[in-house]
Amino acid sequence: MSDSKVELGENNAVSAAPPPAPTPTPAVPGNPTPGGMFAFAGTTLLMVMYNLNAGGVTTPNVLVGMLIFAGGITLTLVALLEFIRGNTLFATAFMTFSTFWLSYGAVLSPTFGVLEAFKDNPEQIGKALGLYLFMYWITITMLLIAVIGKSKLFTCLLSFASAGVLLLACGQYTGKNAVSIVGNSFLLVVVAEAYYIGLAALLMSEPNPVVKLPLF
Repeated sequence: MSDSKVELGENNAVSAAPPPAPTPTPAVPGNPTPGGMFAFAGTTLLMVMYNLNAGGVTTPNVLVGMLIFAGGITLTLVALLEFIRGNTLFATAFMTFSTFWLSYGAVLSPTFGVLEAFKDNPEQIGKALGLYLFMYWITITMLLIAVIGKSKLFTCLLSFASAGVLLLACGQYTGKNAVSIVGNSFLLVVVAEAYYIGLAALLMSEPNPVVKLPLF
């Protein structure tokens, strides 16, 4: 016999226990990848246009703002959201590029005086930037190894990014402008892929999109 007791009211009516409260569904953060890819693509595209002297612009002030806010701060926030969602690879990639953009913005910003420090030895600027880019080439290559076999699009993107940054590093270090131009051309492919991935991820994250783009 059950030991549970049933309480009776004045009219001998059974007093039923209230139903258990429904378990709240944990809130799932939205997909931060589209915003991260758009910020990455836009910053890379502007940097390439500056590197290729598009429009004859040589003053990098506009680029510095893009590097800090779109490439740096935005990608840092995206990386944190990816960590929350448990996407360690994406989080590491976005964090890596956010530190790249922030540090490159510091190099170009007069506030930090990085380029000013080379005023007595201007011939060292190219070699210093080449070493700086070579270090990031190593990091991007590590990301490429981690993504192989998981996504053909990201494997292609990081392959072109790795090759492009390596060519830029070699061009800066040796002073050969033709090598840097080829490196920037590789980065234009990276820009196109990043915009595609961002748009595809955005459409997949929204209900009833106008069109769906495959991610493979």
